[in-house]
Amino acid sequence: MPPDDSSSLDRTAVVIANPHARDAVPPDVLEAAAGPIRARGWHVVIEATSDHLDARLRAQRHARAGVAALLACGGDGSLLPILNGVRDAGETTTAVGLIPAGTANVWAAEVGIPRDLEGAFALLETGERERVDLGVARIGDGEPVRFLLVCGAGLDGAVVEAVERRPHWKRRLGRLAFGPSGLAALAGWPPIEARLTYDDEDAAAAAEHAPQLLLALASNTSRYGGVATLTRRGEIDDGLLEITTFEGDRSLVARLALAIDAMRGSLDERDVEGVRHRQASRVTITPTRTLPVQVDGESLGRCGPLAPLHIAVECRVVTMILGAK
Repeated sequence: MPPDDSSSLDRTAVVIANPHARDAVPPDVLEAAAGPIRARGWHVVIEATSDHLDARLRAQRHARAGVAALLACGGDGSLLPILNGVRDAGETTTAVGLIPAGTANVWAAEVGIPRDLEGAFALLETGERERVDLGVARIGDGEPVRFLLVCGAGLDGAVVEAVERRPHWKRRLGRLAFGPSGLAALAGWPPIEARLTYDDEDAAAAAEHAPQLLLALASNTSRYGGVATLTRRGEIDDGLLEITTFEGDRSLVARLALAIDAMRGSLDERDVEGVRHRQASRVTITPTRTLPVQVDGESLGRCGPLAPLHIAVECRVVTMILGAK
């Protein structure tokens, strides 16, 4: 446990490690990597979590106690319970960082967190601290779940569902595990009619009808999956989400071309048929049939006509530890 002395908490960091992450770091290796930062006066506590709920409760308890930093050791999905736990704690000065040990490590790439353990620990002293936005996703009247990167409904949610049904693929293959599921979804995922309602001052433009929706993304950052740039307007502290929709009954070739186009650069630099962009602080997606939903690479469930997907943004509510951008 962290020391009780409040002055000691100013240099206390708790590492909440996910032992199920693809590149899970053994506790003794973490202990050794924490040596240099401990030598500079930091008190580092390393805890292994049993599941996401346990991680969330631990983060909430430590944030309420006022520790200086909470470090998730895992992938992007491992950050989710930490962020939710910190927000559950209410107003806090605790900063959240990451020791990358997951499949994609999109957040680490986005903000310059190094993959080497000592380098990630060193950011406790050398990293920038910035207040950032969080997205909040809720299906129907369900539990709200905060996210740091992106919430997707439709095709990418189907991909995440498929990968989670075969966890051994993800553990063995890493990002490559998404390839077969992604190709299958690209080939066979049907467009679905949906209505998107925005929190917008212009009432005439507050709702959009999407007769053939393939995918809707609400992004807090400009890149998707660490490989595709959806927009260059994405800022993590502007109080807005970037809403990108992909529509149309496209052939597999056309869908592949669109995916390649996204990986080559920004899709909002020119008009692309079937791709729409807008910024909003809130959006509700109501499909006529159920759609799988993912947040930061983790399945959230399925939204539908009786349980719409509500997505909103909380502006500058958590302090993140960043590396070199």
